[in-house]
Amino acid sequence: MVNFRHCWFFGIVLTLLPGIALAQATIAGTVRDTSGAVLPGVTVEAASPALIEKVRSVTTDGGGQFQIIDLRPGSYTVTFSLAGFNTVRREGVELSGSFTAAVNAEMRVGALEETITVTGEAPTVDTQSATRQAVISKELADAIPSGRQIQNLAVLIPAVTATGGTGGRNQDVGGVLGNVVATLSVHGSRGNDQRMMFNGLTLGTLGNAGASSYGVPNLQAYQEVAIDFAAVSAELATGGVRMNVIPKDGGNAFRGTLFGSFANSAMQGSNFTDRVKALGLTTPDRILEVWDFNPGFGGPIKRDRVWFYATIRDTGSNTEVAGSFANLNANKPDVWTYAPDTSTPGTTEAVWRDIQARLTIQATPKNKFGIIYDYQTYCACPFGVTSTRTLDAATRRRAPNQVQPTFDWTSPVTNRLLLDAVVSYRNERFQNLAPTDLDPRMIMVTEQSTGLQYRAFDNYTNNVYETLNYRFGVNYVTGSHAFKLGFNRGNGNAEAHTYLATSPVSYRFNNGVPNQITLRALPSTTFIDMDHDMGLYVQDRWTAGRMTLSLGLRYDMLKLSTPEQSLGPTQLTPNRNVTFPKTDSLNWTDLTPKMALAYDLFGDGRTAVKVTMNKYLAAQTIASPVANPAASVVASTTRSWNDANRNFVPECDLTAPAANGECGGMANTAFGQSTPGIRTDEALRDGFGVRGYNWEFSAGVQRQIASRFAIDVSYFRRMFGNFLVTDNLALSLADYDQFSITAPANAQLPDGGGYTVGGLYTLKPAAFGRPANEILTLAKNYGESKEHWNGVDVSGRLRLGADAVIQGGVSTGRTSIDNCEVTAQLPEMLNNALIFTAANTALQPQDFCAHKENFRTQVKGMATYTIPRADVLLSLTWQSFDGRVRAANYTVTSAQAAASLGRPLAGNAANVVVNVLEPGVQSGQRLNQFDARIGKVMRFGRTRATLNLDLYNLLNSDTVLAENFSYGAWLQPTQLLIARFAKIGATFDF
Repeated sequence: MVNFRHCWFFGIVLTLLPGIALAQATIAGTVRDTSGAVLPGVTVEAASPALIEKVRSVTTDGGGQFQIIDLRPGSYTVTFSLAGFNTVRREGVELSGSFTAAVNAEMRVGALEETITVTGEAPTVDTQSATRQAVISKELADAIPSGRQIQNLAVLIPAVTATGGTGGRNQDVGGVLGNVVATLSVHGSRGNDQRMMFNGLTLGTLGNAGASSYGVPNLQAYQEVAIDFAAVSAELATGGVRMNVIPKDGGNAFRGTLFGSFANSAMQGSNFTDRVKALGLTTPDRILEVWDFNPGFGGPIKRDRVWFYATIRDTGSNTEVAGSFANLNANKPDVWTYAPDTSTPGTTEAVWRDIQARLTIQATPKNKFGIIYDYQTYCACPFGVTSTRTLDAATRRRAPNQVQPTFDWTSPVTNRLLLDAVVSYRNERFQNLAPTDLDPRMIMVTEQSTGLQYRAFDNYTNNVYETLNYRFGVNYVTGSHAFKLGFNRGNGNAEAHTYLATSPVSYRFNNGVPNQITLRALPSTTFIDMDHDMGLYVQDRWTAGRMTLSLGLRYDMLKLSTPEQSLGPTQLTPNRNVTFPKTDSLNWTDLTPKMALAYDLFGDGRTAVKVTMNKYLAAQTIASPVANPAASVVASTTRSWNDANRNFVPECDLTAPAANGECGGMANTAFGQSTPGIRTDEALRDGFGVRGYNWEFSAGVQRQIASRFAIDVSYFRRMFGNFLVTDNLALSLADYDQFSITAPANAQLPDGGGYTVGGLYTLKPAAFGRPANEILTLAKNYGESKEHWNGVDVSGRLRLGADAVIQGGVSTGRTSIDNCEVTAQLPEMLNNALIFTAANTALQPQDFCAHKENFRTQVKGMATYTIPRADVLLSLTWQSFDGRVRAANYTVTSAQAAASLGRPLAGNAANVVVNVLEPGVQSGQRLNQFDARIGKVMRFGRTRATLNLDLYNLLNSDTVLAENFSYGAWLQPTQLLIARFAKIGATFDF
């Protein structure tokens, strides 16, 4: 259950701090008379059908300045009135996202009844806000070819990169991946720092560090999506990609939309070229079926008082996976080889369903309420099938019930004081289950030479998450100041069940020969409470002349605890019986500043210079050892295995720590003990300023080149700090020997290979298997660690009337890493994926402890054009970026290591896997993907129908998206860009 014992605080804060202003649009400007003198006391009204209250008004201050904040997306008419002066009306002010539209007025002496209507181009440069933001309106999302997932839209921003996806499947084509792409990165940020928000409130799940949920966003429920990707505000702690959805309210007229689309294998071509076949791929990725059905309807229950909007969505995809076949020997416990069934390709199948309804109530002229109920289900069954993971080793990933009610309140108390609040409760179950027909006698096998996993998976999960998030605050706005005082808090709990469907051991083979066993102490159940993830912030934006200065300060408190929990005996740990008392496992506090300067260079609102310096905190996953002591108990270890008689049965006592029979000693003899394998440094567990962080600096110029055409040129730098390391206090440098190897000869390795790879550490025989005494602590205790990202973005947007929009740009940058001081003292960190960008389990040489990636450049954009009179829609999206950073995981036999080491590897290990390719020096094939749409608009009175034909991968590129990094199948393709296919769709607006 959610920790409601802190809800007393909820009530107090609701009374004292009623609202954080939403990150929505603003109209601001200065009113003068014909002599140029400023006019105080002018009444300024912003009117729009987007506002249920119809009109929002303020009064200019002593400097003639005004600001109207918290305006929903839409078209506005701004009216200026003052006794003794004529009335001025400005029409057609289009607002979206958190854009600040500069609307100035000149008033002349005259009768109040006399009205002058002014029309002009909408401003394209925001001269007051320094946040970099892209806004995807419903109209734009409906016009371009995409999978209609928010992530699909966000990756069209030049600097944004998809980082989620199982098996490296993160490049979506036409909705084939559904919502598999879970996280996004920008300018070197961590994927877990991403946040999905509703009206400024994070909607993430505890199971994914708050980065995203396991559901699929329902685009029909949203009016627009504002995507912040740099210089984000103090309203949240993290600084990655932020996607804020603005819900539809309904309106004073009954209106609805019905969207549907469909594609199947008969509508797809082939890009399985001779080039790809020569690289070793046996079959391509191929669609079987992709669909999306998404109606929505809304209108008034009572005009100007109560509106509703309701929508459902049923979407999914079934695909064949490149190079994957079912195992002919599946569910044959005594057959240990993988035999591909070429008549049964490996497939992935996923279905998402959502029902959502919103009620908007203008209860009084000063109080507006919104209530949303959202219910989703999800099943990816099977899930995780790749060319190196067979169907019998896949899982059934399910989120059978995701329930999320949300309540929001807005109150413009005066024309200067705005209050608002949002509360959201989320309950979900997330499962990775075994295949329904899996024989419990099957044992998972990993073939070391190719990385292939088959027969079964090593463990399965069934988790429950509950979260309550809320925010409150106050905005006080004058003509020159926008002062914001805010508070947000989340609390919840997680219950994680991890279990085995088959054996407590899994095997590793090398070219079919067994050489290692992995032991697992499962099942286990762990619990954790997020007592509070709370932030208090103050932020002021002050405009003086051409300059707008924004200063903010945020105070964060993150407290995690665990209830009493027990880990009992398992098959391989029969004597384990440990109870952990209730523990305050983590208590962090941090203070982070935010600074931004925007300057209207020439005073004409066409050129803005922007400089920012912001500090952000790293997301914290509840699954880490620092969060839960029970999760740090040694639940797995390995031991070498010499299966001399090839009967595939370990003839030894697996529970005995020392070498016996066919088995070497346990690599970690703490396996099965009743003490945590990793404990957390007290200075890390409870302290100020110990949480991971990053500083983001940006400097750039935005310039309106011509009417409706603006460009942005900006430099970005991100610097990380407070890295974590695990130090095994039972070992010292004296317990390691160094050795070197010769990289294999290969034309695709630097200089053709054959070079020496040194700085490899391995345990001495006397230290092997020593019970671990590990502590999780800060890397700076051992030396300096550095990780920086530096790059430049150039982007532009051109709007030609209401019929054409072109936007896009270029982003280039690279990551630099230096951990040499730390890894020189802690050799065990050399195979820790957190240290290196090429995340893999291979041993990393000390020679590679400092490296710089090559510059990685992205070119992305979109264009839409509606042919006048013909009502024919044409649109195009494009993406071009470098392939994935490569690694080369070379299996070094004990004999090869002995040539330099002077002895065999400790623990009778048959081999060690070494990455012989410096991270960042090589990347895979560059992707160039173009998607196009042609649509015909037909009008029947108030009904508008659009029939679409989408062509995905228009040029039918045969780009290899992923490669095998195991040297036995090095650079063999494991994923191919989906071949060109057509998708038909229709939208009916009525």
